[in-house]
Amino acid sequence: MQPFENVNFVNDDTVVLSPGEVYFGHKHKKVQTLLGSCVAVTVWHEKHKVGGMCHYLIAEQKNKDKFQQNNFRYGVNCLNYLLNKMNLYPPINEFELKLYGGSNMYEGVISPSIGVTNVTLAKSWAASLQLTFIEEDILGNDCRTLVLNLLTGKTSLKRYQQE
Repeated sequence: MQPFENVNFVNDDTVVLSPGEVYFGHKHKKVQTLLGSCVAVTVWHEKHKVGGMCHYLIAEQKNKDKFQQNNFRYGVNCLNYLLNKMNLYPPINEFELKLYGGSNMYEGVISPSIGVTNVTLAKSWAASLQLTFIEEDILGNDCRTLVLNLLTGKTSLKRYQQE
């Protein structure tokens, strides 16, 4: 799977990411997604006006024998993809990182929840690179709609309570 395969374009300005997709660039004005237990990491470089978002379902692939580097359902792959793109615009510590999602959508099913595991991976990844998230809206029980403005790096977020 390629990073842009099956990415939905609402129009020429907006890219809509489904779970397991990632976008990095500057050709579009906005990237948006809908989150539950999935996690989205956004990156944006003010000087270069470039950024992206990944939307992953599961932290990492359990079966290492069948590892697929370009399967972006897994956080490890999404975050490595973003890092490779960020490395094209050094130093990477000039990127603004934000973290969203990781809700507990299936209370009591697994411990730790998928959301907690997804958030833990993102935080570990950033810490290993000596990067920090300047904004977080994580965990809880709400769904979220997230929009990243690639012109400004600003994000907008709307929460929805589960019924």
